[in-house]
Amino acid sequence: MTPNSFFHVALKADDVDATAAFYEEAFDGTLIERGHADEGEGATAVEHAALEVADKRVYVFDRAPYEATGDVEPMPTGLLHFGFVVDDVDAAREAVDGPDVDWVMGPERFGDLRIAFLLDPTGTVVELIEHVS
Repeated sequence: MTPNSFFHVALKADDVDATAAFYEEAFDGTLIERGHADEGEGATAVEHAALEVADKRVYVFDRAPYEATGDVEPMPTGLLHFGFVVDDVDAAREAVDGPDVDWVMGPERFGDLRIAFLLDPTGTVVELIEHVS
């Protein structure tokens, strides 16, 4: 499976607004989206800010989507995961799947995305992202 592009990194922060402001000020980031937990359900019931920094996105969450769904225990603040864009999440999942692959969540709808999360051999969470309308 060959991803189309590297899309983002996701961070967990105690204060989403303060962390987003840091990336806006320190790295000339542009806030492109702000979401609130009470506006979503399941994986989307999270406080989050999306920023464009250079040519990539930085997502800041109060908790990861896979924490919100109960698929994992609460995680510490800091780096949560990074994401690759793929044409088809189901096909990518099938191509990557095997006896040594642990799936954390998905595929699941997240706004205009279909997403799935897996663990690499080091335990790092990797997201597969399909843009849908």
